[in-house]
Amino acid sequence: MTDKKKIFNWRGWVTFVVIISFIIDTISGIILYFAPHGRIANWTIWTIWGLDKDQWAAIHTIFGYVLLIIVGIHLYFNWRIFIHFLWSKIQKAIHLRWEIITAILLNLFIFAATIWEIPPFSTTMNLGDRLKGSWEEEVTAPAPVSQAQDLTIQELASTIQVPVEQILSSLRSRGIEIQDVRKTLGEIAKEHDTSPEKLYDMMKQEGVSPNVPQDIERSGSGMGRKTIEKISSEKGIPLDEALDRLRQNGIDAKASDMLKDISVKYGISSNDIYNRIESGN
Repeated sequence: MTDKKKIFNWRGWVTFVVIISFIIDTISGIILYFAPHGRIANWTIWTIWGLDKDQWAAIHTIFGYVLLIIVGIHLYFNWRIFIHFLWSKIQKAIHLRWEIITAILLNLFIFAATIWEIPPFSTTMNLGDRLKGSWEEEVTAPAPVSQAQDLTIQELASTIQVPVEQILSSLRSRGIEIQDVRKTLGEIAKEHDTSPEKLYDMMKQEGVSPNVPQDIERSGSGMGRKTIEKISSEKGIPLDEALDRLRQNGIDAKASDMLKDISVKYGISSNDIYNRIESGN
């Protein structure tokens, strides 16, 4: 009795690669759906299962390509079988023309409704925005400007209008010695196994008092994604009063409306809407 020679089963291999890639791509897609916006993820060094947002985005993209490539290779080596299978299905589908038409129309409707932000598709995307925005509530020291982690110590000092030496001294008192002020806040955070947010919080706790113009500060606060309810809460303005101030300026909005949506609808900037809520004119 002789042992049969083991042959590598390529069809089985392709099947397993496709299934595993699909599972990984699905999981990474779900994580990216509720992951914080980039400015928060980069500022706080947000991670889940030890991977940051950029890494999850890379995984999602690469395994998406793996799926496409493997399916493409499979079709290339089995194109005769695929064409025969497809033709037989087309012949059967001729008797299902109404099913084909309604299926095409349904997909066209979903495509158009997603672009035109029609509920429930817009609701799904807005839910994702709210989940992403909810991470902001856990930030103890918001970034003074957008992409502050990419600023060098010199640039940061200039931006928040404090002496460089004061920043160096504040971090030195926390055991963080900076030799090169041309390094970015993100690079320094990585060297000391912490986040830019925590470094900035240390500075503030040690007496560094940022002085950033409001229009620049707001540009990095993700203001467009904030709702009227969120802004009224932050500013200590009763919600009904905030909505009334907007109505007096010809803006009809709901508590759950985000500034970016109101901005598009009325053709004015998020900053202008914010000012009208804050000052009433």
